Amino acid sequence: MTYLFLLLPLLRYVHGIRLEGNESTVDLRLGSAPEEHLQGNGTNGTKDGLNSVENLLLGAMGNKSTSGLVGVKKNADNDLETMRTAAAFNFLSSLVAFILFTVARYFFPAVYCKKELTDTQAHHPASIWHQVLEKPFGIGLLDWAFAVNRFQDEEVLKHASLDALMFLEFLSLGRQLALVWSIVLVGLLCPLHVFLHSVSLTDLNQLLSMTSFNGLILAHLPANEQLILVWAHVFAVWFVVASASRLIYTAQLRFLEQRFIWLKRIPAPRATTLLVEHLPPECRSDLALRFYFVRLFGPEAIVQAYVVRRTDRLRKLFQEHEHCSSQLHLEQVALGDSGTSTSRRTCPCISTVDKEQLRSDLERLKVEISKEQRRVEEAVHQMDLKVCSSAGFVTFSSRRMCMLAVSPQYRADAAQLTVTMPPDPEDVIYEDLAKDPEMQAGGTVTAGVLLLLIFIIWAPMIATFLDKVEPLILSVENDQLRRLLQGVMSTGVLKMFMSFLPTLFMAIIHNVLTLKAGAWAQLKLQDWFFAFQMVFVLLVTTIVGTILNVLEKILAHPGEVVYILADALPGFSDFYINYILLSCFLQVFDLLRTVNLAKYVFYRSRNVEEDEARQLSEPEDQDSDGMGARMAKVALHLVVCTVFASCCPVILLIAWLYFAVGRYTYGFLVIFAETKKPDMGGAFWVKSLRHLFLGLLVYILLMVGLLSRASATREPVLGALGSLLLLGFGYFRFSALSWEALPFEAVADLDLLEQQVSRGSYRQAECGGVGDEVRRESLVAKLLDVDPREQRQRSSRPRPVPWWRRKGRAMGRTERTDATRKGRPSAARLR
Repeated sequence: MTYLFLLLPLLRYVHGIRLEGNESTVDLRLGSAPEEHLQGNGTNGTKDGLNSVENLLLGAMGNKSTSGLVGVKKNADNDLETMRTAAAFNFLSSLVAFILFTVARYFFPAVYCKKELTDTQAHHPASIWHQVLEKPFGIGLLDWAFAVNRFQDEEVLKHASLDALMFLEFLSLGRQLALVWSIVLVGLLCPLHVFLHSVSLTDLNQLLSMTSFNGLILAHLPANEQLILVWAHVFAVWFVVASASRLIYTAQLRFLEQRFIWLKRIPAPRATTLLVEHLPPECRSDLALRFYFVRLFGPEAIVQAYVVRRTDRLRKLFQEHEHCSSQLHLEQVALGDSGTSTSRRTCPCISTVDKEQLRSDLERLKVEISKEQRRVEEAVHQMDLKVCSSAGFVTFSSRRMCMLAVSPQYRADAAQLTVTMPPDPEDVIYEDLAKDPEMQAGGTVTAGVLLLLIFIIWAPMIATFLDKVEPLILSVENDQLRRLLQGVMSTGVLKMFMSFLPTLFMAIIHNVLTLKAGAWAQLKLQDWFFAFQMVFVLLVTTIVGTILNVLEKILAHPGEVVYILADALPGFSDFYINYILLSCFLQVFDLLRTVNLAKYVFYRSRNVEEDEARQLSEPEDQDSDGMGARMAKVALHLVVCTVFASCCPVILLIAWLYFAVGRYTYGFLVIFAETKKPDMGGAFWVKSLRHLFLGLLVYILLMVGLLSRASATREPVLGALGSLLLLGFGYFRFSALSWEALPFEAVADLDLLEQQVSRGSYRQAECGGVGDEVRRESLVAKLLDVDPREQRQRSSRPRPVPWWRRKGRAMGRTERTDATRKGRPSAARLR
């Protein structure tokens, strides 16, 4: 609600926005705000502000429902014929896409095969991928699908990631749930509905609606038959919740096994490092941060501490140096070994530049980078808050000490010195970590305002497009073609506009929010994209008027939510069947890797080498095809089929097809074709399971509302409502399985084993190794009370032995003499 008040002044003074509806037109121009929008203060002002926003939305919607604006259409008598036409079109389109994929895989194998798998094929001719490449046609038309089935979990982890493995497991879970529910619900409810309605079944087009649970249909049945149907649906609710909770719990147990293996294999220093945020000013240097944790855990427990630097100028110099270096390298490759231009350049798209100028620029940049590095490190040693940020990394000597350091609260203010597991060293965004907490909080508020703005204007945007397209479709005279366009366009328009959302969200995430790692952007995208789809794809049918009307009604009477769902969702089941059918075709189309293939062909046409062209064409679009967007889309389809499992059991068969096709499609992509991404260790999986529990909650509330409408007694309603206890118990068991960290006994066992090879380091690339040198010089200069610059000038002179060293040597000789006199062996003998 706060975002509504923040957005209201902006909307009043936006120039030139014109929102048109069927019966009203709202023209917002500078200085044209109505007077009533400016009246009122206190509570009245707040109410007037909400009324202003509501009137704005009503004007934009033209007194249409939100579902009508986004193209979600109510069930009609000719839906069965439209569905057949759309299904035939999707099947033929999928067949064409599959044939194109087979041809492209034969002529451009590099686009559909990772380099490491190609190397495996060369060394092991009997490998799975070798068998895939050997038979691209004929008998081997589906060999890639058999190869996906033969891949074990260990191989998926090796060639992809744990996130990719759990994405495939989520598709398998959806397929399993759809199959189990279909056996009972389709095998029980559909025949029961058709048998009880066989007397009133006069038209074949009504067959699909007769399999749905609708209060209007039940009203025509005798009391006994109504009672049979009502209790059958109560049983169905308990079965759906119980089976889902059981399968989710079992899948989470399998995930924990893979998660613990993944945690054990995390290499150092990530396995023994903590990300420390909200550092107080007295801890903002490497030495100060190290001494703080040494005081708490002892000197043997801490290996190193590193405070993130603010290196704006140094980072720009470093990036410029990298650009010049790569440009010089490409120019040398283009000219060939002889150093002179050849008739056939390796990459003619690269223009010839002055190599001598590049070399001089590189030398100049090296000198400037060295000076800037030393300035930054000296500022860190002096705890200059303009350079030292409030985030840092502390590396411990063992996993046990690192795990123990996560538990305590370090300060009375719990907001200070917060510790978490760090991201992969290669994926850390130091620029974002260096931002102040105030700037991070401001970015969060700005992101919320932008999300609300997208939320408000999204439905009118789709409505404007549909207003242009629908008259063209209705003007088609051919009935078959008109039904085809209606069946495809009704879901295709919504799919098309939803495909733009990940790009908008990622732009907000990268430019407004503060991230700690690149992969964490996908986690944020998963939450936003799923929530937006839940509102504008599934729950959009419940929004009658504006969303403010619905929120006001729910807040005033929370129990009304079951009736809102019951009155809105069942009448739109046919639309969601078409929606999932279209998604099946889009999954097959994803096999083509169209963008990557086009990039590869472009670079190969410019005579770029095959391996380099493959690298330049990767990765796929991380906005729409990243792990967060994919998980959100698949989770939504599973939630849709869950919500409509009892209302329209036929949707479960279409959902099973969707998850089966997706399991093979994405199995091939993530294992064989796509490059390996930074691994979040299954965080996407856990979020998706929580989204599934939310879908089960909506399903129960929907069925409670339908049963209360259909039943004259309370017993069936209470029976369905009791499944909330079963759902709560299932969610409690799921949440009780801790997945973030290893059990302490496993951590202790790992410390007894041989240390793993270290990979990467938590140090900004532009800072180099100057920090250690500056710290040594500063420490020696401090002890000797000498200026660091003077100390560097005198570094070649012999240094006098400090008094404490002389004293230490004398004390050592005295101790050895006393030990020898008393008849005990000296330390030298013991050594």
